[in-house]
Amino acid sequence: MPIFDSHLKQLRESQHLPGLTNTSDILLPDYQGFGLANLTSSVSQWLGGPRFSAPVFSDAILRQFAPKYKRVVVLLVDALGYNQLLGLMEQGQADFWKRSLAKAKLFPITSISPSTTASALTTIWTGSTPLEHGIIGYEMWVKSLSMVINTILHSPITFTGDVGGLSRAGFDPVEFLGMEPAGLKFGKCGIESHAFVPVGIANSGLSKMHHVGTQLHGFTAESDFLANLRDLLNARPNNRKFVYAYWSMVDGLMHRYGTHNERVTQQFRSFSEMFEQVLVDGLEPWARKDTLFLLTADHGSVETPYNPAYELASHPDLLDMLVMQPTCEGRLPNLYVKPGQLEGVRLSAAEQTRFQHFLPGDQVKLPIPGMREILPHAFKVPGFHVQVWQPALAGWLHYQHVQQVFAKFLPVLRKAFSFRH
Repeated sequence: MPIFDSHLKQLRESQHLPGLTNTSDILLPDYQGFGLANLTSSVSQWLGGPRFSAPVFSDAILRQFAPKYKRVVVLLVDALGYNQLLGLMEQGQADFWKRSLAKAKLFPITSISPSTTASALTTIWTGSTPLEHGIIGYEMWVKSLSMVINTILHSPITFTGDVGGLSRAGFDPVEFLGMEPAGLKFGKCGIESHAFVPVGIANSGLSKMHHVGTQLHGFTAESDFLANLRDLLNARPNNRKFVYAYWSMVDGLMHRYGTHNERVTQQFRSFSEMFEQVLVDGLEPWARKDTLFLLTADHGSVETPYNPAYELASHPDLLDMLVMQPTCEGRLPNLYVKPGQLEGVRLSAAEQTRFQHFLPGDQVKLPIPGMREILPHAFKVPGFHVQVWQPALAGWLHYQHVQQVFAKFLPVLRKAFSFRH
């Protein structure tokens, strides 16, 4: 059964943002033992690997696991939130995962901030928080390139169909990250690192950034994904392995049809059934031993209806006070204010009472557990400040979103195959 629900309820009730009211729907990330940032450090500890900057999971979580494992598989289902997984189990749409609770553990952890894919996956592949690795949103100003970039596609944010186009401006994703990815660190300790990702993104800039020192396995569909993963786990020699497996279809369908659409539910159900039939049932008895499987996500998903009143184009006076369009994302936009216009922006936000502003100095002081020194380059932009919005609204958008994600809790379902013979 699920555990630690009460801990995260207390975490929500105990966290406050200065000057912000009605924050019951806002959950600050826990970087000190109950968050996604603690995943990689914990995996490394189980494998006998290197240290990462983020701490490991709390002792309360670690006590649910064996001290060491030979292989750890992290299946990341993009946008599969904790509450949604519980709902799917209750509806009979996730039978395999529900049956697994007889021998596994299910507990929630928080995402990171901002809870967006590029930032969250970089946290996993560096074992650090966004304020350390520097990928601080879906859209990000990069001073060295004099442009706002898409941190997933690695292209200028205003370009379409230009995946990886930043390379023409001299952008090197590995050099830009400036940190040693997990695969390299694991390799130095004799641990194999493998990544299973859809073939369409296997050679993307973000993959190149993350997967240095990692053996990449591109796949086309569930069938080759799960069969190839099974074969890897069944292969000799029986050495230490970290295996990352990324499934994006749930998130893709959510963005197109909505969080709870039947197409999303059926996709996850069929994927889970094939996961059991092809992978779990296909593992050799020796391969089950000392193998830990973790199901988790990068963020959750909440449908946000489009509201034209909260589109930036509807507020030309505010737009005129900005140096450029906001960056990061609609829920936590970074605004770049013209000299002398800060008070005007504040007054504009006061009229829209669901917004609160933070200057860079305020941002450093936000009471987020485990917050570390902010990367200096994040704020080297004239007039930079941060705007926080209440979750019921779509934020100041300079483009339309049909659906947005807002992370609540992420699931972690532990299944140790060594318990099943």
